[in-house]
Amino acid sequence: MKALRKIIDRSWEKLLVFSGALCVLLPVSPLNMKFSYSDSGVFLYTGWRILNGELPYRDVWDHKPPIIFYINALGLAIANNSRWGVWLIELVALFLAAYIGFQLFKKTLGFFAALISLLLWLLSLVYVLQGGNIPTEFTLPLQFSALWLVYHADKSKRPQLIFFLIGLTGASAFFLKQTAIGIWIAIAIYLTIQRVMSKQGRQWLRELWFIALGGLTVSLLIVVFFSIQGAFAQFWSAAFEYNFIYSSFGDAGFTIRQDSITNGLKLLTRTGLFQFSMIGYVAALLLTLFRKSSVEKALPLLFVGLINLPIELILIGIPRKSYPHYYMTLLPVLAIFTGLTFSIFVSMASTLKIPKTVKVVLALGIAGLIAWFSFDGYMNTLYTYRKLYDNKNIINYIEDNTMPSEYVLLWGAETSMNCYTQLKSPTRFTYQYPLQREEYVNEGLILEFLDDVILNRPPLVIKTDTPIPLYEFPIHTESVATRIAILQSHYCFEQEIDTWLIYKYSENQCDTNTQLP
Repeated sequence: MKALRKIIDRSWEKLLVFSGALCVLLPVSPLNMKFSYSDSGVFLYTGWRILNGELPYRDVWDHKPPIIFYINALGLAIANNSRWGVWLIELVALFLAAYIGFQLFKKTLGFFAALISLLLWLLSLVYVLQGGNIPTEFTLPLQFSALWLVYHADKSKRPQLIFFLIGLTGASAFFLKQTAIGIWIAIAIYLTIQRVMSKQGRQWLRELWFIALGGLTVSLLIVVFFSIQGAFAQFWSAAFEYNFIYSSFGDAGFTIRQDSITNGLKLLTRTGLFQFSMIGYVAALLLTLFRKSSVEKALPLLFVGLINLPIELILIGIPRKSYPHYYMTLLPVLAIFTGLTFSIFVSMASTLKIPKTVKVVLALGIAGLIAWFSFDGYMNTLYTYRKLYDNKNIINYIEDNTMPSEYVLLWGAETSMNCYTQLKSPTRFTYQYPLQREEYVNEGLILEFLDDVILNRPPLVIKTDTPIPLYEFPIHTESVATRIAILQSHYCFEQEIDTWLIYKYSENQCDTNTQLP
């Protein structure tokens, strides 16, 4: 009996955290969400092609850094090309993030504060998850790990290893999402301020050196890998050159960027996470300024958090867009200050002469109320994902009109259809947005795309619900026009399925009524 009690005592927190992570990810599981969002579809397709010996950027174009593709390849490998494998990795990643964060906040802010903080940021994640399998989702365990490491840095017998791991996690986050490095920038600034104030210049240099060494280790491995494969130029062009253009840095005015951030932050107000964190942020400013002993344990986290929050807002505001998943990177820092807010509430309550049993009941009641008020939003999200992107009719048509060794071209951003039907795209430009970016595209890239389609001769060309007309490019030359004319004359309109237009290849020229527009 005693042995069983010990097992329960050791496991119930893990079970609690795991249950929270599971509930968050159930709406985006293949059980509820049959098809993925467009971004996730690109990652799934690229992962599938990796398992077939191909390479990101060289064989499949996308502008995300490479780690997300290999996560998807691993997920597909462990589940026999099923999305369940990727979802399982998502679950493991979220559990690790939640458990590390919970244990860290429990140690520094107290159990109740850690519990409410965990509950609020997990519930908030539901609103910004955007279908799951998103790079920023996989940065969460790296962000919480970095906070754990910096908290333990001064107490560790092997600080060099701690700082090396900080750099390692930072570079890993960077090669998942370039703008997800806010916490690591904050840590570097925090260490600089701390060591300068304490006149520990040599120690500061050693710490930064080991952080840099950890970052360089990951960076060099990736650079060497793509260089050996002869694909460094394609990697650099897609993941860096294109992203500078994609972000439109400097083009958007302050008002546009402000509106974008405001719209995104509204998603984090639905659970109260943002509101409680702002109370905590102000409190942290005052507590750290006056060096209150009540938060001595949490001071490294608070200092890093105070620096990190404005950095995250700046990084999120670089693109003039407000996609929900951008705001995932805010969750760890908002969790810190939400935890501080409830830690203060607990301290105030402790001064009242209330029986311990009543305090426990009140604490559980608050947690229950938060969960209850979020229930409708959670169920709406569950229903939304269930009804999203029902592409069975398209998939059935593709499978009925193609052979396993053939190709299908999806015009638009629906690369997941290639993955679900197990049919390759005839070109590495599985979606064509980069070919419409005048600042990025050149005639060579457009000709590469058109020549690939002509050479590989997919039986089907499918125009999805994208507003961009078929074969519309910002560059018009005789060479481009000639190739477009060839495709127009041999791909005849077949039918419309769920607003998607189907064109079939014909050896003979199409009559004028069935040509591509």
